Amino acid sequence: MTVDPASKNAELLSDLVIHVAETTRTLCGVSDEKAIEVGQAVADLMAHIWGGQLIYFPKGMIRNLSKRDREIYAEFNGSNHSALAKKHDVSIQWIYRIIEKVRLEEVALRQPNLFNFPPADR
Repeated sequence: MTVDPASKNAELLSDLVIHVAETTRTLCGVSDEKAIEVGQAVADLMAHIWGGQLIYFPKGMIRNLSKRDREIYAEFNGSNHSALAKKHDVSIQWIYRIIEKVRLEEVALRQPNLFNFPPADR
């Protein structure tokens, strides 16, 4: 299956080709042609597997945590809020929020939900 970039219905698949190609080029160091070939193959596979379905991509908390937030959490020792704020050029209040957000996600990963309710976003 080849994606027709002129087709309005193919916009998602065309974007997928572009993003996969850019990522492949960056991470794998392949030529533009090979990267586009990989992007096209991924788009074709997604169209074959999920074609005709309404797909929702969740924005889970774990995927929203930035590399910087994880670094801040890893550097946190329980009493260095101010030093972390200076180092990462954010407010102390922001450090508290980051620590709490990552801590909640770490707990959610280790502790099952007792009543199978979805976790509350904070």
